[in-house]
Amino acid sequence: MKNNTINIAIAIFLFIAVITTTLMSNDRTGVLGPTDSVVLAGSDGDITIKNNDGRLSWGDKKTSTVWSIGFMETGKALSQLLKAEHFIEDRDDLEEELMGTISETRSALEAVAEEAKNLEPDNPKRIEIRQQWERLYDEFQRLQKIGANARSVLMAKQMQESYEEIVEAVNVVSERMNIDIVLRFIPPDGEFDQGNPDSTIMQIRLRTALRLPEGIDITNEVLAELGLDDE
Repeated sequence: MKNNTINIAIAIFLFIAVITTTLMSNDRTGVLGPTDSVVLAGSDGDITIKNNDGRLSWGDKKTSTVWSIGFMETGKALSQLLKAEHFIEDRDDLEEELMGTISETRSALEAVAEEAKNLEPDNPKRIEIRQQWERLYDEFQRLQKIGANARSVLMAKQMQESYEEIVEAVNVVSERMNIDIVLRFIPPDGEFDQGNPDSTIMQIRLRTALRLPEGIDITNEVLAELGLDDE
């Protein structure tokens, strides 16, 4: 019995010595561990924290994982990308084409209006001229609508292409900086563009972060990846 007590005491002493040596070593290096997991006790049950593919995790689900987050001011990149030379050329070409089509109808309208001025009020031809002018004006409005739709389609296409460039650059920067989630935003202290209440409330809604720590805004890094300036 006495020998068993002595053996247990020696084992406890050796265990304490190993722990003490480990902690002293960790104090010098500033590193605690390595360990496979850490169990945190709680009144509603324990939580086991593990390293899951380089990220802290307390469960098997993706929602039980700590993800790193960055913020990107998308509008700053988008406005510059839309000023690209090839985009401007495409818009200018479309505008020239539309103006060429609509100018014929505009000239015809002006000619009919000029002819109507030279007619006497009781001239029966005025009815015919009036009908001709209305037909030309309807055509003019139709062409204007077609032009507006064509401009919208082209701008939407260019905006989508620019957005895809931004996403690609965000992915490159995120891989380099080990960021998992990037949210688009407008800085909370950014200036408001003057406009109506609808545009103002939209700008408020886009300020998704009312406060954020320094270093998680990756706008400048993404702009650099795109070869753009920090305006």
